[in-house]
Amino acid sequence: MFVNPIGGVCLETERNIINSLDYHHQKARINVVPLTNLQIVNDYLERNELDLHDLDLRNHITNVTYASLLDLKAASFQGKKKARAFILSLQKHINQQHEKYSDTLIKNVVTEVGLDSQTFWEDRNSQLVKDLCDADRQLASELGVKRTPSTMLVDYRHNVDGDGILIEGCVSNDLIDQIVEDRLSSYQGIVNRTPFLQMIAKDHDHLRILK
Repeated sequence: MFVNPIGGVCLETERNIINSLDYHHQKARINVVPLTNLQIVNDYLERNELDLHDLDLRNHITNVTYASLLDLKAASFQGKKKARAFILSLQKHINQQHEKYSDTLIKNVVTEVGLDSQTFWEDRNSQLVKDLCDADRQLASELGVKRTPSTMLVDYRHNVDGDGILIEGCVSNDLIDQIVEDRLSSYQGIVNRTPFLQMIAKDHDHLRILK
């Protein structure tokens, strides 16, 4: 899941995917990849009805978003579950409780999700965290991911090499249920062929097959 760590739409997508996988008792490895770029910042401003022409505000949001990338990457060093708990908590505080991003907020989230505080801040300020965020940006570029949320699902149930679906935008409960339950028509056997591309384009124009 490519996410903006402070984005409200990403929060909904993360919850829908995690809840659906739990409901279907489906084994999965979930990787949350923090991402930012000019488009993601622009989307954040638009979704929150903020002034797109306020350069000071745009620079502030850009800096906050990048800082939150480093926060999430540092949290991930203490385990994927802790990282998911961290980002869900951070997004909840910012988007539902309308708290401003600050070091104090991050300290509270670190305590709330049970991270080791000293280790977190050491990792947070390391060059390794910055390098890994750069690597995430390169991965997104290679996959053609430009916006968040974007979710890449790789399904190994029918193909040993995996069938990849890139979902751009929010993932609804119904859509993830369709994928998990194989209700995307004739999914098996044609997932990487043109007929499937034509089929999903009709009702799910935000779905793409990774070739």
